Amino acid sequence: MAVKEFNCNKLKRTFWPFTLKDKVDGDGNVVEKGRKIIVRMPQKQVFEAIKEIQGMEEENATVEDTEAIYRLLAAVLNNNMARVRVTEKDLEDYDIEECTAILEAYMAFVDELKTNPN
Repeated sequence: MAVKEFNCNKLKRTFWPFTLKDKVDGDGNVVEKGRKIIVRMPQKQVFEAIKEIQGMEEENATVEDTEAIYRLLAAVLNNNMARVRVTEKDLEDYDIEECTAILEAYMAFVDELKTNPN
């Protein structure tokens, strides 16, 4: 029986295109267009951040729970091809609804790949 070599460098990868929010001044004028990044599938730090918010109840959310959501969002967005640094401070102008919508879209992306037979 022949042994077939497995090469991690040749795996087909799937990515999630994402555009960061535009930066605006106090008058609502766009001062910097949102940067486009290409997010990878979750890696260890993303899974650890996901575990941190599992079991969180929306009605009983604490400040620590909210901070965990921002940490997760930063972990997701930091896992990008260009290695663009996205910190929790960078995400301060994102409200919780935006964060939730982004994370739901990301999880839909991850789930879609799990159900795709190819």
